[in-house]
Amino acid sequence: MDFKYKQFSIDVSCLEEGGHYYARAKIFRRPAQGDGAHEVKWSGDIGDYRSDFEAVEAAQRWAMQWCDTNDK
Repeated sequence: MDFKYKQFSIDVSCLEEGGHYYARAKIFRRPAQGDGAHEVKWSGDIGDYRSDFEAVEAAQRWAMQWCDTNDK
């Protein structure tokens, strides 16, 4: 799931493996005019959840919190 938050574009997803769902997020700084977006943070596996919905929701919360802390 992709969404925009502040000056960032965020891609949240989950990895399903053996009945476990691992939350993940990639954060990109949105480009200034003419520049391409570039990745500024990769979460790695954030946690293990019971469903893909819970994993994606957790990744979204994590990404928004990271953006709030690193919004410069």
